[in-house]
Amino acid sequence: MLKKLILAVAGLALAAPVFAHDGGRGHAWGHFHPRAVVVHPRPVVVMPPPRVFYAPPAPVVYAPPVVYRPAPVYAAPVPQSSVSISLHFPL
Repeated sequence: MLKKLILAVAGLALAAPVFAHDGGRGHAWGHFHPRAVVVHPRPVVVMPPPRVFYAPPAPVVYAPPVVYRPAPVYAAPVPQSSVSISLHFPL
């Protein structure tokens, strides 16, 4: 008997939110009485613009352009000999 009584009380405790419709104010369904709603305007907040800090610009260093010139080419020295060999082949 005690077990059945405990189960019944537990069932009612779990079902209590179902019976507490309309916020638990005791109104029947369909009888809604609106409350007065006060709307406050948002406060106006005036702030100065944010301070911005800039890093100084990087120094610009101009270097002269690097020019790569080809190595000088000299004519090979021609030996000063009086002997000349010329070969003539008929084609």
